[in-house]
Amino acid sequence: MFVYALTKLVAYCLWCLLGLRLLDPAQVTFLRAIKFGALRWLLGLAFGVMAAIALGSVSSESVVRLYFGVYVPLRVVEWSIMAFLIHRAVHSEPSSSGSAMRWLWVLGGIVVSFGTDLASPEGMAGRFCVGRCLC
Repeated sequence: MFVYALTKLVAYCLWCLLGLRLLDPAQVTFLRAIKFGALRWLLGLAFGVMAAIALGSVSSESVVRLYFGVYVPLRVVEWSIMAFLIHRAVHSEPSSSGSAMRWLWVLGGIVVSFGTDLASPEGMAGRFCVGRCLC
């Protein structure tokens, strides 16, 4: 579980570093990326715990449907929150410029989240981690 949590944290920090570089390359620092990555990790932990409580016991027949049906919308929300926070930290005024790039970054973040699920104990065993994932 430690390797899974660390994998998520490192991946999220790196993805937030890319998000910062896309929005304002002159203001990018590793410390800012680590702060945003850690915030994203904590957000995923909170949403993951809520999903686990809400899902309870999951039957093996519904695992794939639940995995994507629950985690895609959750991760859209989580990465959208992060895109908003990063944008707000870089720009003081709301802006629609670059919104397509932000949405591509959000979609990439969703892919990063799913990819890092492979490092979970369930993912390492070739199973989907429904109800036990760090989002």
